[in-house]
Formats: sequence, structure tokens, C-alpha cells
Amino acid sequence: DYVSFSTRMREKAESQDADLLVIDTGDRVEGNGLYDASEPKGIYISNILHQQHIDLLSSGNHELYKQSTSERELLTTVPNFRNNYLASNIDIQDPMTGKLVPLARRFKKFTTPKQGLRIVAFGFLFDFTGNFNNTVVRPVEDTIKEDWFQEAIRDEDVDLFLVIGHVPVRSKEFDAVFQEIRAVHWDTPIQFFGGHRHIRDYVRYDSRAYGLASGRFMETIGFMSIDNLTTGNPTFNRRYIDNNLFSFHHHANLSEEAFPTQHGLSVSRLIQLSRSNLELDT
Repeated sequence: DYVSFSTRMREKAESQDADLLVIDTGDRVEGNGLYDASEPKGIYISNILHQQHIDLLSSGNHELYKQSTSERELLTTVPNFRNNYLASNIDIQDPMTGKLVPLARRFKKFTTPKQGLRIVAFGFLFDFTGNFNNTVVRPVEDTIKEDWFQEAIRDEDVDLFLVIGHVPVRSKEFDAVFQEIRAVHWDTPIQFFGGHRHIRDYVRYDSRAYGLASGRFMETIGFMSIDNLTTGNPTFNRRYIDNNLFSFHHHANLSEEAFPTQHGLSVSRLIQLSRSNLELDT
């Protein structure tokens, strides 16, 4: 249903010459049967997750507790999402070479298809220390002093800095990122998407910078809109969408019959087949 919903909302946005980005800020593993019941863990959930188009995603702390889980991120999830996975402050020991390498790309610059908005995006994890010893989480406050970050924030052709991460929106880590960007760009809009505390939260850093946390366990979907981004007077609005079909039909403005996509229905069948194979329904 979420696959169908994001597809329908993208269609709706693009019909109005707007751009829609789907963002995931981590903790995709552990605590559910589709992940925990397989041996090795995570075989089924990786394939299911791959069915969803995600424009930007980052790692949570749960992806780093075990060597096998973090290596699955490196060898499966990162390739599945190609250049959309961001790991600004996470390194991992490559199981093939033994060398420490970035889990994924540090940042990404891209241009949106409809409005041509120039976005520089980062993806952080909070200053986590409970990870398995095959990964290294660099403190955010140190990471933002590195040359690559300093060069990225000095890009002059930017309409929006987009900072996602498994980081509370009220945190010293995001405060540090905000201050570092503002020291270079005093008025460029910044949008933060956070997580980890598993609450709905919203923060105003200044009149052109806001942070959204979408809730917990997919109970709600956080929706953030930014209007007039390039006019000098952007406006920010947020909403929490209840994660159920009635809500999906309402926001997509489609009937029960018109709402599902064929891809969404096939993912539902894949989920049910996975449940059956793992005997989760018995």
C-alpha cells in the first residue's frame, strides 16, 4: 500500500509541476518477523524494501549492531539504491579487502526533474558507539570539519540543503550541521529529516531551516512541503499522514478501486509469500 501511495502521490505532484522526494532515515531492520525469522537474518526484507522507490536513505543504528547486518547494507542495500544511499559519517570494513571504506557516498548533488531545483544532500547517523567493530561512526561534529563537507557546503549553485539522518531533530549533531552550513550560506533554505527517538517532532532552526521527524514504526508518514523555494520567501508546512488505506485514498484523491498500482499489489503478494515461507502466519 505504501508503494502504491508514494507512486500515486508522485503522479499527483508531477501533474502540478511539483517535485516529490521519498526519504527513509533508517532502522529498517530488526524487530519484525520478515527480518528476524530468516537465517541468515534479513534475506526477505532486503528484497521487499528494494521494491520501493526511495530518493534518499540513510542508516540507523540498528543496521550496525551486527557484522552480518552491516555487511548486508554494504553488499545489498547500498547497491539496490545505487547513488541514493548516503553515509556522511559511517565507514565499514570491506569484507572482501579488509580495508575501511565509506558505507555509501558521503553526499549527493542532484537537480529535481520538474522544477530544476539544485539540491545538496547529506545523510548522518547520530554519535552512535554501540556498533559492531567492523564499522566506524565518526562524530558528526568532526565530520563537518572534513574537507569534502566544507567543499560541498561552499557550492554556490544550491537552492536547498537537504540533511537526512538517523538523528533527533533536536540534537547537538543537527545543531552543529545547521551552524556549519549557516556560517557559509546565511539564507539558503535547509530542510532536515530526522529519526531515532521514534516520535513525531518538528523544529524551527530559523525562518529558512526546519526539521521533521515522521513518527515511529510507520504509524504515520511525515509529509513536508516547501513552496516558493527560489523566490526568496519560502514557506514550510508539515503534516503527519496516518498510515492506513482510508488516509491513502484521501490524500491521493483516488477511490478504493483506482488507488492500487500493479506494482504495489505485486509487492503485497511478495510480502505474503515471504510470511508464508517463514511460517509467520502460523
